[in-house]
Formats: sequence, C-alpha cells, structure tokens
Amino acid sequence: VKRTPIQLCNQPLLLFSIAPDTLCMVCKNFKKGQCLQGKDNCTMEQGPGCRTRDFFLFSEKGRWNLNHTELDCYDFCMSSNYYIGALKISTFCCKGRDFCNKYTGKEKE
Repeated sequence: VKRTPIQLCNQPLLLFSIAPDTLCMVCKNFKKGQCLQGKDNCTMEQGPGCRTRDFFLFSEKGRWNLNHTELDCYDFCMSSNYYIGALKISTFCCKGRDFCNKYTGKEKE
C-alpha cells in the first residue's frame, strides 16, 4: 500500500477575523479633566462601542457651556445632538481602539 502525504499548501486556508474586544473608560461625572464619580472600565465585545456624552447648559450669554461629561459602553450608541429646553446632550461613539473615549474636553461650544 502506497501512502501519499496530504498537501495542505494547495488547499485554500480560511481565516475568520473576529474584532478584538475594546476597553472603554467609564465615568459618571467628568469635569475639568477629572473623573469625580464612578471611575471604572468596561469592555465592548462587538457592539457600537465606547460612548462619550457631553451635557451642555444654555447660558444667559447665549452660549452652550459644558456642564459635565459621561463616559461608558453602550450597545446602541449613535452620534447625535439631543435638545431638551436649555440642555443639550452631544453623543459620540468610537470602537476598535482601547480607551478611544478618553476625554480630552471642551469648555464651550
């Protein structure tokens, strides 16, 4: 009986690419470069990813002033601006890079 070695080099190789988990910063109340409440991390496996929400208050001078920021993970994150009277919530989403929602900050918009 003659045995022929199996040749794998002529066979197609299938690779499945799974996006790596993304680590996100968590902070319930971020102001002036510091997390004042709820500092932690969270992990997004494949969803939309890390979320940054800026909360602005409309001033008497006619400007939107940043009140605070929230950082977290969110399955249904969509970038948007949402207005409720004198409150504006600006949402930003990111994924694919650890701590991509690390806050750099804005004071006014």
